[in-house]
Amino acid sequence: MAAVLNENNAGNDPFGMSRFSIRRYSVQHFLLIGLTNGLLVGLTAVAYSHGYVPLIALSAATLAVVLVKTALVIWVGIRTIAVEAWIRRLGMGDLEYRIEPRGNDEVAKACQALEALRQNSIRAMQLDLVSQLSTELQERNGELEQALADLRESQDRIISQQKLAELGELASGMAHEMRNPLQFVRNFTSLSQELVAELLELLEQPGEVHRQQAEGLIKDLAGNLERVEHHSGRLNSIASAMMIYDRRTEGGFQPVELNQLIVEQTNLGYQSLRVYEPGFSADVSMELDPALGETVVVPEDVARVISNLVMNACEAMVEKLRVEGSGYQPRLTVATKNSEDAVTMMVRDNGMGMNREMMARMFNPFVTTRSTGRNMGLGLSLVWDVIREHGGSVEPESEPGRYTEMKVQLPKRPADTG
Repeated sequence: MAAVLNENNAGNDPFGMSRFSIRRYSVQHFLLIGLTNGLLVGLTAVAYSHGYVPLIALSAATLAVVLVKTALVIWVGIRTIAVEAWIRRLGMGDLEYRIEPRGNDEVAKACQALEALRQNSIRAMQLDLVSQLSTELQERNGELEQALADLRESQDRIISQQKLAELGELASGMAHEMRNPLQFVRNFTSLSQELVAELLELLEQPGEVHRQQAEGLIKDLAGNLERVEHHSGRLNSIASAMMIYDRRTEGGFQPVELNQLIVEQTNLGYQSLRVYEPGFSADVSMELDPALGETVVVPEDVARVISNLVMNACEAMVEKLRVEGSGYQPRLTVATKNSEDAVTMMVRDNGMGMNREMMARMFNPFVTTRSTGRNMGLGLSLVWDVIREHGGSVEPESEPGRYTEMKVQLPKRPADTG
């Protein structure tokens, strides 16, 4: 029992030797062979000293045979010991260790079998590792998909908040822009009511003089109605500019008079900013190509692009006005250019400008140069997304302290609309 326990304990050491180890017996055999060779050498020497020729020949031949056998035993023994060590290492999971098989005997065949076992073990371990990694990868993919879904939900929520904020600014601008026409309509309506009362009194009185006075009042009423119609048209134009943001309309790609859309949204964006900056005023120049015609776009999205670019330009000029004071005159230029397959919109301001670092990040979400705190930094990011969805491009150009120019190119008919 003790021998068995010792043998089991020795298995924990790849180089340990138990009582029954091949290496232990090999050492004993080597000692025995060495002793035998020593005796044969001694016998040969004694025979030679006494002149026994037959005994000398027999001793020499026996010694030669024993030496050859000794070499073979040593060769086989060393290889057997190496194989035993290899088996022990394999048992401990060491798959890097191996022995090059030499010869064509049983030891070489054992080495080949052990090498096949090692290769199979490596393949099995690799398969287990691949299976384990595949399982972990599937789990990670599930986590990433969930994180991506959460991120998209958060992004949609933030974009919705940004759009609501934009609509709030535009609504304020619209209210400011509508105030004057409404006041004119109210004044002319009140005046017309007074004229109608006077006209009724004159009509009740006979005579040529009263008739002429009545005709004068009628002309005044007609003039008032023309003014009311004019200012009502302005109100209708402002309302139309806001109606473009109503998602309950048809939506999707449709032909649009881009010049008209640009005029409406430029005025709306400019007036919206003036609500928050009452003292701000800029020279607004509209250089629109009359040959532009209709362009197939998503109207509400392109309207948002125009208003964002205009408001960003105005913000840059407001910032420069704070720095340079009354000696600075803000100038905003909005232009269009027609070509065979595309249209180009350009919004240029003489505001603060941007450096290269800011230009490299300007289309990233949550990046803003505004110091007012009214914006989340998603305006230009939305511009980039909208123009990319239309198959167009945005090319910024700027020089710090001098100007910024945003050039937007759109295909007249995006590819996915046929």
